[in-house]
Amino acid sequence: MAKWFRLHTKIYHYHYVVLGIAGIAATVVFATPGTDFVHLGPLQLDLFYISLALFAALLALSVTDEYDSEDYGLDSSDAEK
Repeated sequence: MAKWFRLHTKIYHYHYVVLGIAGIAATVVFATPGTDFVHLGPLQLDLFYISLALFAALLALSVTDEYDSEDYGLDSSDAEK
């Protein structure tokens, strides 16, 4: 069971990278810059660039994070390298 649990925790840990890449790809393919805006007082923000920046931030944060087996209650001797 530890083998399957280890695999599950690695998939769970790295799924944010996939979400970041898929979000950037979907934003570029399906959205057009300059069509939809959010107005916050005098600011006019383009939703295309907001979503692109948020997915890029998610991707950057998940790529720089490291998988640590002890965070999931696995001993370092149980962890696969």
